[in-house]
Amino acid sequence: MKTLTIGKILNDYQDYLTDYEIEDLRKVQRSTTDFSTQVRDLKLALFREEWDFMGDSMADSKDRSRGINPMSQTYTDRVNKKREAFGVGKIGDPGFENYCDLFCEEVVRQTKNYKELLELKRRKEKQIVFVDMDGVLVNFQSGIDRISEEESVKYAGNLDEVPGIFSLMEPNEGAIEGYKWLCKNFDTYILSTAPWENPSAWQDKLHWVKKYLPELAYKRLTLSHNKNLLNGDFLIDDRTANGAGKFVGKHIHFKEEGKGFEDWKAVVAYMKNLA
Repeated sequence: MKTLTIGKILNDYQDYLTDYEIEDLRKVQRSTTDFSTQVRDLKLALFREEWDFMGDSMADSKDRSRGINPMSQTYTDRVNKKREAFGVGKIGDPGFENYCDLFCEEVVRQTKNYKELLELKRRKEKQIVFVDMDGVLVNFQSGIDRISEEESVKYAGNLDEVPGIFSLMEPNEGAIEGYKWLCKNFDTYILSTAPWENPSAWQDKLHWVKKYLPELAYKRLTLSHNKNLLNGDFLIDDRTANGAGKFVGKHIHFKEEGKGFEDWKAVVAYMKNLA
């Protein structure tokens, strides 16, 4: 899936679009609706073929129920050629609707003309970014490497419950520099989860923040098992657990293969387009 703006699509992808799609796309480009409305309108402009079934006759509906596409081959080929150019799934591919949703969300973010962002700029405020600790800011393995053999055996399978283990961890490569850059360009907070069965972890995480980010993260640490309860624009997290996968804003899936956020250098490069 490609990362594009509406302007980029109009400049470089017109050969894949009909005149009607281009006209509708320009309307979306000029609009200043809220984020969700703009995503919906963009999807209608670019991928109207996903609503083809609404005009089906009874015969067409029966064909679709049997896995037969009632649309002409010429039409289907054109549509799939367009979708392939944008890096979204072809009509009929498993989960093809989700690909278009994600694509349109990203285009709206990159275009940056939706109401919520424009209002923030008017008030001279910044978008909110939450950053996870374990696996993102913090190198969890560095703590494991420092515990005793006895502790490794005693807490096998639950090493995050080793008392004091979080105080032994070091920052991930580029994490401190990356966090500092985020603080200059976004309203940045730390959002982490501490093991319920390891009371020292809650204190150790605070001490870690005080040690490595004493000023920039002052009173900007939140510990929660339900990250989806917090409102923000971005969450940088290496997992979907503890509500991260249900976060309302953009989940930047750190170090997840195929997501494009393999390290802090990649995350900062992506965020520079959105600052």
